[in-house]
Amino acid sequence: MRRPEEKFEIELNQLKNLLCAVRTCLQKGGNYLVNRITPNGPIMNERCLEYIHKPCWGMYVAGVDRKTVGRMLDWTKDNALHPNGDLYFSEESLAYRNRQRVYRALTLLKIAAWIDHPLSRNELVINRILQYQHKSGGVFNYVGEDPNKVEEQPFIGSLDTSFFGHLMVALARKKEAIRAGEWIKRFVEANQDYILREGRMYTNVTLEGELVTEVKKGERYTKTVDNANPKQEFWQVGTSMAYLAVLYDTMRQDWGCSEQDAQPFLKAALTLLNFEATMPLYTYYWPSKCKVAWGAGELLRILVKYGGTEDQIEKASKIAKLVAVHTFIDHQLGNGGWPPMHYPLSDNEPAVEYDYHPLYDLVNVPCHAISGSNTIFLPAEAITGEFLGEIRSVELGISKQIEYYENKLK
Repeated sequence: MRRPEEKFEIELNQLKNLLCAVRTCLQKGGNYLVNRITPNGPIMNERCLEYIHKPCWGMYVAGVDRKTVGRMLDWTKDNALHPNGDLYFSEESLAYRNRQRVYRALTLLKIAAWIDHPLSRNELVINRILQYQHKSGGVFNYVGEDPNKVEEQPFIGSLDTSFFGHLMVALARKKEAIRAGEWIKRFVEANQDYILREGRMYTNVTLEGELVTEVKKGERYTKTVDNANPKQEFWQVGTSMAYLAVLYDTMRQDWGCSEQDAQPFLKAALTLLNFEATMPLYTYYWPSKCKVAWGAGELLRILVKYGGTEDQIEKASKIAKLVAVHTFIDHQLGNGGWPPMHYPLSDNEPAVEYDYHPLYDLVNVPCHAISGSNTIFLPAEAITGEFLGEIRSVELGISKQIEYYENKLK
């Protein structure tokens, strides 16, 4: 007959094994990125922030020397800062320069804040970033070139809004952080019935806060996420879940907010967790599942910290493990990095058919941008930096869960 505590002992050993694998993944990925710094690679050589913003994040969480990360931020300020406060290179493609205009700056400034780099105190850059937040709390990806004339875009999404929120938390800007959280909470609430009835959420929101539910041929990939198709923008769920969890924790731990004030953000995060729990295993083979690790890891950490239910903790842990193992570890190459991705902007794009799972350390996708394709080329250095940033949250969450189980066995 099994002892009552045997289940926890088995689960505890499995979690410890996973934690070791995650830490190995982080170390290998960090080493890869360091080896891609000029003159051996494109980092701080190519005039393109794709080789800087996510690698900064990955190196930071992998424990790379802070001086190296600071040198990358110095290089960015010296080479990519424009008089209007934006960070980009004029020679970059429009997909990089405009489509991801504030997104890349948000990551860079967050890391700068974490290491107390002067860029995080640059008023020109910060005041410019603040212009990207709409009165609704959502954040635009691009607002034109003139700080005196903000060009509002027709739609707002969770990506820039959540990354903006993380930066505001890092800068201790409570008002802007909560406004971003309120937007994401409303975004989740607006999708709740669709999630329950259809197993689907809509990802574009008008300036008036209405979901865009009209999806024309070829638009499914960039307007919806469901629990059936194997290749989608799964990160929509993960990035929202991650910020809601971090905001809840920050409000309670650092800002002295009551449980009543913070709880709606946790509730929205749990709605996304329950949606993610309906996803089939095959959805975890697509690289865009990556931010789900971030969301599940952060949520696992705070559920253990604040006394979540056994079901919630186990659900977050299972999802974090699925992404860590199938999206990250199983796809990590021998050099410690991950292959580049050709990010589709349409269901009809042939690049949707690519398979990123290595076969004997080889991945059959082009290692350069595809001329004429409707994709965004995400280089290996950018993918590696992002994956490391996100699997770090899994490490933190699993570590807390291990402590939780160890205490139960005492």
